[in-house]
Amino acid sequence: MSAAPWAMHHGDCLPWLRSLPDKSVDHSIMDPPYSAHVHANARSAVRKTPLTDGKGRIGRAQRDRDISRGVDFGFAHVTPETIAVVAVEVARVVRRWTLIFSDVDSCHLWREALGQAGLDYVRTAFWHRVGGAPQFTGDRPAVACDAITIAHPRGKKRWNGGGKLGIYSVPIEQNRRAIGESGRMHPTQKPLDLMLALVADFTDPGDLILDPFAGSATTGAAALRLGRRFTGAEQDATHYATACERLAAEERGQTLAQARAGQLSLLERPP
Repeated sequence: MSAAPWAMHHGDCLPWLRSLPDKSVDHSIMDPPYSAHVHANARSAVRKTPLTDGKGRIGRAQRDRDISRGVDFGFAHVTPETIAVVAVEVARVVRRWTLIFSDVDSCHLWREALGQAGLDYVRTAFWHRVGGAPQFTGDRPAVACDAITIAHPRGKKRWNGGGKLGIYSVPIEQNRRAIGESGRMHPTQKPLDLMLALVADFTDPGDLILDPFAGSATTGAAALRLGRRFTGAEQDATHYATACERLAAEERGQTLAQARAGQLSLLERPP
């Protein structure tokens, strides 16, 4: 890790993880791809026709096509083999906390793999996805939460959250642009407020945070805003470029939207 507060690797994260020295980072907060089931069934809302045609209700199949569509994330789902390798490398590289996002139905795979790698399973926390998509078929409850599997090396543990509950109720990242931010830059992007809360609860100023599945580097942006350091990897060239641009802006005290608009940061002087 260089003297700079952040560094990004472009490429497959697994060889990169194997190259990192033992216990060289303080924490890992990561959002890897979810299970095959999630990738196969992901849908987003779209409305092309009204739910009635003036003479009666539109058929269910037509209605479902009109209110939702399949989502292609642009990358493959996680495999049990990848989970096992990542768990081993995280146990070797990370000194303190490891937090891993997943769908609730497959979080047990991460729990088992981290335990087999020698870490203590501590808790499963949850991100309550405020404003998340409904169940378009209407025949079962919609997904309310994503799981956050929390692990730590054996021995004494410490975090900054006291005795509060392990649930984070934060609105999802919307496609539309927000004031001062850049909107969604990655198809599975986590909200910045969520990552700020996790970084604040589990890490300390000056700590180095690892994310092998960096995407648009929301974890990195949260780390820099709170005075931590960050190192991450991203395989997709477009997302890697966005992550680097975003982290460079954050280092100057700007959001990516502000940097792209040519605004001066608080750390810069006008010419």
